[in-house]
Amino acid sequence: MSESYRASLRVTELDEYGLPVEPEPLPPEPPPGFGRMSRRGLITLAGGLALGGSAVLPGMFAAQPVNRLADGQQVAGQPAIYDCESWGARKPSSPVKELDDKPSKIIVHHTATTNSNDVTVPDLGILARSIQTFHMKTNGWIDTGQHFTINRGGLIAEGRHRSLETLLEGDKFIEGAHCVNQNESSIGIENQGTYTQINPPVGQFTTLRNLCVFICKQYGLTASDLYGHRDFWDTACPGDKFYALLPTLRSQVGQLLGEKPGSGKDRGGDQLASTAYHQPSWPLLRIADKGSTVLAAQHLLRGAGVTSVPADGEFGRATADGVMAFQRQHGMAANGMIGGGSWPLLAVPVRIGQGGERDAAVHALTSGGKRTWPGARLPSTITATEWKQLLSSAATPT
Repeated sequence: MSESYRASLRVTELDEYGLPVEPEPLPPEPPPGFGRMSRRGLITLAGGLALGGSAVLPGMFAAQPVNRLADGQQVAGQPAIYDCESWGARKPSSPVKELDDKPSKIIVHHTATTNSNDVTVPDLGILARSIQTFHMKTNGWIDTGQHFTINRGGLIAEGRHRSLETLLEGDKFIEGAHCVNQNESSIGIENQGTYTQINPPVGQFTTLRNLCVFICKQYGLTASDLYGHRDFWDTACPGDKFYALLPTLRSQVGQLLGEKPGSGKDRGGDQLASTAYHQPSWPLLRIADKGSTVLAAQHLLRGAGVTSVPADGEFGRATADGVMAFQRQHGMAANGMIGGGSWPLLAVPVRIGQGGERDAAVHALTSGGKRTWPGARLPSTITATEWKQLLSSAATPT
């Protein structure tokens, strides 16, 4: 992707809602130079085609032709996507499962691989094949786990077979294997790289945004239906830096969808508040973290029977061991992190003033109930919703 193209898609100044003042364009139609359409509504690139600074050569994807949707067959606004056949995918070990429903969310991932500069079309094929091999041979899955993969150059590959087909139809989707307990309700998008300490490239982020816009349009989702992997599991994915960009992603997607925070309605008929794109989330806690959220987690672990955990507000070895013990008790992967997998099990309803470890956890976050999150006072009973708000907002004094 050229620097001039990247520059044309950079975010401009933001308005009062944190949205770009001038909407950025949806992705253009596929570049010229395609051959005739095949019977599957795909086209073959003959000879060499300059794309992303690389020559596309016949047979570059495991001796397969390079296929792409024909101009006349594209759904309006669809970004260019290389299907499984084009990158030389092996067949699934058993048929993928088509779900007779629409997904309710999109989950963003990173591949946690090297932040490589190999960003050409052939590199996309290498990446897609390596992911499929790992998922099938190492994880024992029937196919690639996620539905789509975006490389660091901003190119998109179909992941699990038939994901593109069902996306274009817009009324069904394929069951994935990218996030525990969410595979029958979500579309998974992998982004090549590791984004714990650095931001994703502009081109990759822009492509993700445009793909999310298209998915939302096809399935009737809103920008607030975009999440990170850690929202539902104990994982650092999609990386601290990328996760911090999710409100920006929601804002840009929302603007391109025509959403107007504070005046529109979401799919459930509720008002879209100006803070809708900065929605509460379960914090990720790890070794060396400190503070009130750690102290609250320690009290909740103790309340769940893991009495070996100290209550000192420091996430040390003893706390990590206690977290792993808790995770094993619940049949989870024991990695010692507290994220979207463990929090819902720890943050059980508690009545303020009832005493005990769980009440102490509330006190750790609220100074004894004397604090609020914006616009709401603490109720007498803290449910999962209030727990998430408290933990996410780090409640400010009244």
